[in-house]
Amino acid sequence: MNKWIIALIYSFLFTIQCYFSIKILLLSAINATTFPNPHLFYSTFVLICGIWILAFGIRKYISTSTKDEKERQKLKIIFSIFSVLSGLTTIMIFFI
Repeated sequence: MNKWIIALIYSFLFTIQCYFSIKILLLSAINATTFPNPHLFYSTFVLICGIWILAFGIRKYISTSTKDEKERQKLKIIFSIFSVLSGLTTIMIFFI
């Protein structure tokens, strides 16, 4: 698969994961009769584990995709930029 397609899929999954996890976190804090509640802990756990799983998958892809160190560095930069853009997209979605 092309590295740009994988980067776009990663960006989409990262944005969706962050959006729904943060939305659930906010709703569990706003609509709760007691705070903190189990729903808050569950959504925090899902947010952290989802991001860790995505990060582990990308690290595995970068380490197995090529043996050239320059190419690995380029892939790390690409995925870092896509991660930042996905985070900013998630924040922008909340303000729209």
